[in-house]
Amino acid sequence: MSRPTLRHPEFSPNSILVNTSSDVVGIIDWQHAVILPLCLCAGIPHHFQNWGDPLSETLSKREVKLPESFDQLSHEEQETVQETMWRRIFHFYYSALTMKSLPDRFDAIRTENAKLFHHAQAPWEGDSVSLKYAMSRVLKNWPMSLDEEAQTRSVECPVHFCEEEMQKCSEEHRQEQEKLQELNEMRDLIGTDALDWVSDEDELERCRSVIQSIKDCSMEHSSTEMEKTSVLFHFAFDDHEENP
Repeated sequence: MSRPTLRHPEFSPNSILVNTSSDVVGIIDWQHAVILPLCLCAGIPHHFQNWGDPLSETLSKREVKLPESFDQLSHEEQETVQETMWRRIFHFYYSALTMKSLPDRFDAIRTENAKLFHHAQAPWEGDSVSLKYAMSRVLKNWPMSLDEEAQTRSVECPVHFCEEEMQKCSEEHRQEQEKLQELNEMRDLIGTDALDWVSDEDELERCRSVIQSIKDCSMEHSSTEMEKTSVLFHFAFDDHEENP
């Protein structure tokens, strides 16, 4: 787990060179490559991994059958179901092949060390809920040793939470992930990109119509004045460029 390991920064089909016989003859785009202990750099390539999905997090085999109501779904809903299924399948089979061919790397993937390490070096975005959750995971997994010798040393974890705080933190993180999932689903329904941009004026009008429908529905199901105020004045997809 502690041996130095070279990891490609963004391994993808675009980084692989092949000849006319389809033999791999080179790997390019090595800038920003890192050499770290295996337990900190082992992972699933971005194009295959599906972290954040509760089913994929378990690394268990995924269901490959379409739901019985699949044919009754709209084209957009079918695409969503298929995309979710493919992401889970890719995630599982990459993990399964790693377990078979590189068991030590699979053990490193299963630990939370690498995910916590990459989370720690990410730019701060003011998300205190995710930060506290990551810190609570450090405490739960302590000692996060790189080798057996280090495990014999008694080093106190610098992070401290009581059991009640740990449970509260975990629940807040779960609720936040649910809200983020809902936000992504709304963005997919509306049809905007990750920055909430649209392609042209016609598409803008269509998006505004969908947004208004979502907003009206949210108002209808708001049970408190605070919720209604949030929908009216802090709705995530309000057009702030629109003239008052």
